[in-house]
Amino acid sequence: MLQSIIKWGAAIVAGLFLLLVLGLMAYRVYLERSTRILTPNGISSLEEITLGDLKQWIFIRGTDRANPVLIFIHGGPGVPFLGMPSSRVQDAELIEHFTVVHWDQRGAGKSYSRDIPTDSMTFDRLVEDCSELIDHVLDRFDAEKVFVVAHSGGTITGLKLAHRYPEKIHAYVGVEQIVDDLEQQKISYDFIVDEAEKSGKEKIQKSIEAIGPPPFDSIEKFNKKDGLVSKFGGIFHGKGIIQMWALGFSFITSPEYSLPEGINTLTMKGFDFTMNAMFDEYKSINFTEDIHSIRAPIYFFEGKYDMAIPLGPVEKFYDGLDAENGKHFIVFDNSGHFPMVEERERYQDLLINLVLKESIGK
Repeated sequence: MLQSIIKWGAAIVAGLFLLLVLGLMAYRVYLERSTRILTPNGISSLEEITLGDLKQWIFIRGTDRANPVLIFIHGGPGVPFLGMPSSRVQDAELIEHFTVVHWDQRGAGKSYSRDIPTDSMTFDRLVEDCSELIDHVLDRFDAEKVFVVAHSGGTITGLKLAHRYPEKIHAYVGVEQIVDDLEQQKISYDFIVDEAEKSGKEKIQKSIEAIGPPPFDSIEKFNKKDGLVSKFGGIFHGKGIIQMWALGFSFITSPEYSLPEGINTLTMKGFDFTMNAMFDEYKSINFTEDIHSIRAPIYFFEGKYDMAIPLGPVEKFYDGLDAENGKHFIVFDNSGHFPMVEERERYQDLLINLVLKESIGK
């Protein structure tokens, strides 16, 4: 009898798993067909290219190839949140005005591989990869410059890129900009300490004491701190759990990812690989000491309630930044760390009707 129950149980689990896989496959087909670009001069192209002697993946979408090119640098580093996997949904308005290029950076998403040399995982290498990507798309679309939008961990690469290669860039947009990691981490840590005290929960207070204040000596402590920031509403200002699940779900439903690629991304293999290789460099980032002027037009988009990368140091950096071709500091009053999700319409409107129009008057 017990053996029969076990067999039936195994069969039910296998059947449910099969239904789940079939459901995922069906949704992928639906998403691909429902988001097809049908305009005569449109483009929707998944491509493998070589950047810095390493094969990496890009996804290009737009309704008119003649539109200005926008390159999105995802965060993490090593996690393509709001990048290639979710682009068919998130970029619906943007692709009417830009040719949007999503790039899975070395070590992330489709570009993840355990065989990547760890000594090649540096921010300077990522900057040069992106510079080569810009050259590729400038030639491909016969353009003179590109727009660059970077988010969270990607803003380190983005700001370095804009500072080093302003001649290639119409404008740089840093969304949740990292400027001084240690200072921003201190504010973030103080936030969870205060919230834990307000909660009166002794177990959480002890877990925070065990992490200790920054600088963190391990990735595990860094991740635990961010987990508590999320718990106390410092990542998403609205329905955080639902929004986070939706972003993660895109990794396994994206038509651009194989199921193994999606699972690897969802289980944070790219993030673990990237952060293990770059953690010391990440912790040492301090643009307040390294960058005092910039020639590319620059915009900072900051969520008011983001406590993973708090906006205070960004505003201070912005105030002291000499930006000869213009600068803007824009606060999203109803957002945390993901204003492009929590205030999606405003985010897209600013890119189209402020950044684009101010840069090239289109």
